[in-house]
Amino acid sequence: MAKVALDDVLATLRAQRRALLAGEPGTRRGRDPEALHGMRTAVRRLRAILRAVRSSLDSGPARLGGELRWLGRVLGGARDLDVLRAHLRAELASLEGADATALRHVLARLDAQRTRAQAAVRAALASSRYARLRRSLDAALRAPTAGEDLAVGRIARRRFKKLRKAVEALGETPTDGQVHAVRVSVKRARYAAELARGAVGRQAKRFAREAGRLQDILGEYQDAAVAEARLRTLLRTVGADRAATRRLLARQQHRRRIAWADFQDRWPKLERRGRKAWS
Repeated sequence: MAKVALDDVLATLRAQRRALLAGEPGTRRGRDPEALHGMRTAVRRLRAILRAVRSSLDSGPARLGGELRWLGRVLGGARDLDVLRAHLRAELASLEGADATALRHVLARLDAQRTRAQAAVRAALASSRYARLRRSLDAALRAPTAGEDLAVGRIARRRFKKLRKAVEALGETPTDGQVHAVRVSVKRARYAAELARGAVGRQAKRFAREAGRLQDILGEYQDAAVAEARLRTLLRTVGADRAATRRLLARQQHRRRIAWADFQDRWPKLERRGRKAWS
């Protein structure tokens, strides 16, 4: 069973390595937001999977977490700006007057920030540190070994248990930080379930699919929270009037409330899926 599980884990890790390399050319050029998104997602999945199985792997992959964290931070800075800029440009189409003027000034600031973030991404991908990371990843995925306790079903069950505890701790008026922590927990539970599909079967697949939907909802919440925080700072620096500032911030607050309501509606379904899969 451990050998089968190891093969499944390695197949998933190698697929993410391919996704990482596939996004590299477009990310280097800086003109393809989806290439950057693909690289960042691959890094996140690699980190999550390695974290989940690190106590079972005897060598290699479990030691790459720190370098993947570094790469994820660099890519994430540019990706977060891409997401925010795309959302605000869409918002601009429905605005006029002082609101539109203020948002155009904000977007100009964000464009300058994105240029600097892209320069940091290019420098990182051209660095010897990234070259070492690629070599280390290739070497680690060639022939690692695992102990007999590589039980992907048990790993997924543990991740689901942690997720339930995180949701139970939210309360009626959670902070943005608490909601973000739940989002991270959903992501880890989802990736663990994807690893366990071969061992657990259809119930794990259904859980992973539903977790992906909930992850998207919480991603919308997080994007709104980040947008509001950045807007508060940028609107102040561009000298937007108070009325325009209030209206623009209110849009993000409404967006966050909608996402929170969607989460509350969908969480019971994911919990049921989890109970069926990991009972």
